[in-house]
Amino acid sequence: MVLGVYIRKEVESAIKNWCPNVTLLKKGESRLQKIWKFKSGSDFIYGYLVGQMEGYIAGLIVGRHGKIPDSEESKEIRKMVEERAEEIRQVMTVHEKKDETS
Repeated sequence: MVLGVYIRKEVESAIKNWCPNVTLLKKGESRLQKIWKFKSGSDFIYGYLVGQMEGYIAGLIVGRHGKIPDSEESKEIRKMVEERAEEIRQVMTVHEKKDETS
């Protein structure tokens, strides 16, 4: 199955609406660091958000088509998120700067 326009629009929405979670994750960063032992909080949060987006999109496919994405669809999901890496970083940077000024 080729992922349709509906899924692509959901990816755009996810990027815009999900990245505010940066604020919540930053607040719990020290606790997360103790558990996961990461060196860079921003890298950890970035990876976490990207993984959540991929899972969210996979869930949309399950909801819309009633099946778990196969390996090709999973690759397409990953590519859709990766193509927006710069946009995701920019949104994260904006939210991180807001946190610094708060």
